Amino acid sequence: MRLEAIFQDDARGRDAALAACAAAPEHERSAFAVKVATAARDAAGALATEDAAGRATLTHETAFGRAAVALAVLRVEGAKSALLRIADEGSTTVKAALARALRETTTPEGRTVLVHLLADDDARGDAILAIGATPWPAVLPALIEVAEADDYAARLAAAPIAKCGAAAGPNERNAAADFLLEQLDDDVALVAAMDALIRFGAGFPGVATRARRLAKEPGKRKIAGLCLVAAFGDEGNADFLELALSGAKATESTARTVLGPLLHDADGRIRGAAERTWQVLDLGNAGPPSR
Repeated sequence: MRLEAIFQDDARGRDAALAACAAAPEHERSAFAVKVATAARDAAGALATEDAAGRATLTHETAFGRAAVALAVLRVEGAKSALLRIADEGSTTVKAALARALRETTTPEGRTVLVHLLADDDARGDAILAIGATPWPAVLPALIEVAEADDYAARLAAAPIAKCGAAAGPNERNAAADFLLEQLDDDVALVAAMDALIRFGAGFPGVATRARRLAKEPGKRKIAGLCLVAAFGDEGNADFLELALSGAKATESTARTVLGPLLHDADGRIRGAAERTWQVLDLGNAGPPSR
């Protein structure tokens, strides 16, 4: 194992070097972790110094990120301890870079660091986004816990929670569904919860039933409910129109706010649900939002 191999710019060569690290005997991995940890601390220090001076560059963040990935891959206690120490003592910029570097980690050590960062005010958002890239079932309770305590975290965590529930077993799926259905009652988290459910909630219990009730409420709730019904309900056109006409009439500006991004989504299923909702809202001559 050579230190320069894990820092090379060639992605294939770097991946091969990391694979060799992972396959090496434990005593070799432990010895190499000392060298990598030193390099990681040096890069983190340089990154923090540059950031404090207002001239941070990608060079040190790249080096730090590659060292962090290697420490996670080594899967030894010394490597994990080094990562946790950086997570505790690093600057805000370093903590954010650490979370981004571990975005696709699959090792228990790397995942432990990401969960650790969820408790840090400076890094929580980046940690949520990193976990959301490749969530694993055991992280769901931690995501829900931070989301329940903070509105900003709730919006960021909605998609990772839904994604985690969709890919895991029935217990995780039910927990994710319960949380996101509760968020539909929160005006701050409503749109994020709706978006997450439309993308990942096809097998979640209770979504269509809750959506029908939501479609009879005013404002964003009505539009979100209709869009969820369009995605998961079994209503024909007549029943869907009747649901849209019930309760308060939606305004064009609110419809644009909620449906705008979905009407141009790359996923045809999501785009279709948004288009059906826009059409049934009867907004006069108003055309759908442009890009």
